[in-house]
Amino acid sequence: MKKIVLAMGLSCCAAGAAFAQEATAQASALVQTVAAQQRVLTRTVTGFGAVAFAPGGVVNGNFAKAGRVVRVAVAAGERVRRGEVLIEIAADPSASLAYAQAGDAARYARQEMARTRSLFARQLATRAQLDAAQRALADAEHALAAQRAMGAQIGRDRLVAPFDGTVVSVAAVPGDRFAAGANLVQVARADRLRAMLGVESADGRGLRPGLAVALVSVSDPRSTGTGTVAWVGGGIDPQTGLIPVAVRVESGSLLAGARVRGDIAVTRRRVLAVPRQAVLREGSQAYLFQVADRRAHRVAVQTGIEDAGWTEVRGRLASGEPVVVLGNYELQDGMTVREESR
Repeated sequence: MKKIVLAMGLSCCAAGAAFAQEATAQASALVQTVAAQQRVLTRTVTGFGAVAFAPGGVVNGNFAKAGRVVRVAVAAGERVRRGEVLIEIAADPSASLAYAQAGDAARYARQEMARTRSLFARQLATRAQLDAAQRALADAEHALAAQRAMGAQIGRDRLVAPFDGTVVSVAAVPGDRFAAGANLVQVARADRLRAMLGVESADGRGLRPGLAVALVSVSDPRSTGTGTVAWVGGGIDPQTGLIPVAVRVESGSLLAGARVRGDIAVTRRRVLAVPRQAVLREGSQAYLFQVADRRAHRVAVQTGIEDAGWTEVRGRLASGEPVVVLGNYELQDGMTVREESR
């Protein structure tokens, strides 16, 4: 009797399993498919940072002589045109005195040279005396030329913008006295900007000078720019925990000081790709459903570059084969499908 009951039980289980398999095979799901295709995808690394004036584009404005500031015509942050007056000064009295003394010395040396040459012609002076007079004249004229080169002969002088740009800083106010060579103003070229980005260390693979970068302001998406990587830091910045990347800004509407996001195009290649929503995951395994003979077939794949809604896939899949992009979450391997017309 027990054997009969056991046999009946096994028969029922087998029948149930067969029925479940048949039900799965007969079940139909409405799906939408897109053909896998060869596309050129770009692996992009994103960093965040700020735009600043490039170091090579900032010029210090100073005078080769001491003086007193008479007028400051600009303020920090102001845009200026080439030749526009920045600062006006009056020469320091000591500089004027030095120039007058150099002029007197040169005149005296010329007179002495003429007198010694006349004596030498009458054999009343030696060759050595003539040579000494010539050296004294040369030294005096060089000293006078140096004073003129410093602008010491000009009582009032002015500093003008050497190019179109932006005033970075002003370190003087009217009445200030300054020493020769003291920096009074800084001007940066408007067309020389640099974006300093920070990139996660896990994304640093492949970063190198010359890569193209797309920049966009984080506060105003309409403000954008393009550039190239100038250099990549050799280590992680201890303050930010990120890899520093300097970007040479080449075009766009970004301003110095803007906070930006930079998308760096690291790798660009032709790959087999499917829409991102076609790829599903179960743990660490990626897979998708391919449609053949009105049935869904689960295909394991490896993923790569993701770009603009497309994902690189590698596996038993060929270009042109349809993959499910809508309705794939309900599918089982071998399930009958109906493709939605589009």
